Amino acid sequence: MRPFDTLIRLSEQQLDEKRKALSQLESGLEVARAGRAALDVELAKEQQAAGQSIDGARTYGAYAMAMIARRKAADQLVRDTETAVEAAREEVRTAFAELKRYQITHDARLAKLAAEQARKDQAVADETAQQLHRRKDDRL
Repeated sequence: MRPFDTLIRLSEQQLDEKRKALSQLESGLEVARAGRAALDVELAKEQQAAGQSIDGARTYGAYAMAMIARRKAADQLVRDTETAVEAAREEVRTAFAELKRYQITHDARLAKLAAEQARKDQAVADETAQQLHRRKDDRL
């Protein structure tokens, strides 16, 4: 059963690596979402500042155009990261299913071997009992 043990261990390592990669992507997604939210806060502050002074109102148009581009880029980053996270989740699901398949097959083979060994042991015990019974009958 060594090859199956090695295969299971390898699958477990691959699953762990995929889980780590997923965790890193999810962390990146949280950072991207936080960055996008920070842009909204910054925009609100600038709108308030622009409303309080004439100079701020004059320069707000250029700021707003730049902010629109920054928000589009942040939204795209969030979408791309969400897509990568979903792909990584699918890889984890696939790796987990593969590992479970190997483990179930391994357990079934072990159970089959154990049942076969038990059958052989019972046959030996039955044969021993028959020999003892014959010997007992021969003495009588």
